Amino acid sequence: MSGPSAVSDPQHAARLLRALSSFREESRFCDAHLVLEGAEIPVQKNILAAASPYIRSG
Repeated sequence: MSGPSAVSDPQHAARLLRALSSFREESRFCDAHLVLEGAEIPVQKNILAAASPYIRSG
């Protein structure tokens, strides 16, 4: 078995972030809503967990 695979495209991270942003803008793949001052914001729990140790620990 070989070692971990590597992405050799230097634009991979930027493309990935653009795709995730478009999913959020289109409310695609959203599996939760945050409520802030009465406004509901569709979110993806995996993105919140990746960005927040607080969410990840819950």
